[in-house]
Amino acid sequence: MKTYQYVAKKDGAQTVKGRINAQSQEQAIDLINQLGFLPVSVVPQQAAAKSVRRSRPRRISPQDVATFSRQLAHLLKSGVSIIKALRILEEQTQQLYFRQVIGEILQDVKNGASFSESLQKYPRIFSPLYVTMVTAGEEGGNLQQMLINVARYLKRQSDIRWKVKTAMTYPLFMLGLGIVTVYFVLTFILPKMRSLFDNIGSRLPWPTAALLRTSDFLGEYWYILAAVLLAVGYGLRRWSQSVAGKRLLSAVLLRLPLFGNIVLRAELARFARTLVLMHRGGVPFLRSLETAIPILSNDVIKKDLAVCMQSLTSGGTFGEGVKQSKDIPAMMGHLISVGEESGNVDDVLEEIADTYEQETDEQIKVMTTLLEPVMILSVGLIIGFIVFAMLLPVFDIDVLNQ
Repeated sequence: MKTYQYVAKKDGAQTVKGRINAQSQEQAIDLINQLGFLPVSVVPQQAAAKSVRRSRPRRISPQDVATFSRQLAHLLKSGVSIIKALRILEEQTQQLYFRQVIGEILQDVKNGASFSESLQKYPRIFSPLYVTMVTAGEEGGNLQQMLINVARYLKRQSDIRWKVKTAMTYPLFMLGLGIVTVYFVLTFILPKMRSLFDNIGSRLPWPTAALLRTSDFLGEYWYILAAVLLAVGYGLRRWSQSVAGKRLLSAVLLRLPLFGNIVLRAELARFARTLVLMHRGGVPFLRSLETAIPILSNDVIKKDLAVCMQSLTSGGTFGEGVKQSKDIPAMMGHLISVGEESGNVDDVLEEIADTYEQETDEQIKVMTTLLEPVMILSVGLIIGFIVFAMLLPVFDIDVLNQ
């Protein structure tokens, strides 16, 4: 018995999609006809999946998921059933793979699965946080509001990532431009002046000699340099994905001047925002912690927060555990402790998230302001050294002639 995916026409106009079990494609077509549908396409489920994989984009962005969540919430709020709402979203979604995913979720819901259960099949699209929030919304009868809250959360996180990327664009552009300029001077301009330097012979100053040797190496062995850089880059990438590499890289990032503070505050803001989102949604505090900690990127902060959570499970309070952490600001622990004692920990966490997000934004602006002149100065010094090394033999000749 095989499973076939079909597309058919109902009443000559309406398009229906679904799955059906049959011994062969011919039997599947007969069964679809018995349902009163006119088959348009009937393919084995495995073949359909391969077709989807070929057309799958590299990833579905959090912004796409946020848009899907917001639209689904609006449809449910207007009184549309979950099945009809998913069908509408399936028809209007432009991305082929995402449309296929929504269609499979729709089919699972039709077959009796809950919406949250159907989402669990796609962990790369719908995170554990997302699934947990949807589950809480289904259990609490406020799925619409949960979807809106998750959409806002995803949008906010996406905006923060965009700010960081935007802030780094200009410095990285200047760095790339400087590298290209230096390479062009060393491999195209300097060789044309080689005859001038050869006439001087052994009297070349060491900066000029070093510059010429560098130019010769880049001109003759550039492919070796390219291979070494690719190998080193690949090795560093693999190492950074290992457990030890992630741990060390996380520790180094936190110790970097200025950038370390940005990483710390961005991670803590994300943690606090996630925690308050889940806890206000009706998820127990401990379960919220178990979901909020793993979604962070920095392993050092994740380990510290996991230790703080152990303080809660062993009979203490989460705030006391945070105060004892060496990497997390003690003020955050004091604020959480006050919130736990007064019973308004959600308000405190929201205030922490707002504060750290604002500080992250401000420090990104400061870093950008400082990096721009530093990058310009660095590139200028390198270019200046090259020009100095090229002109130094000419000055020496003038001195000797005098």
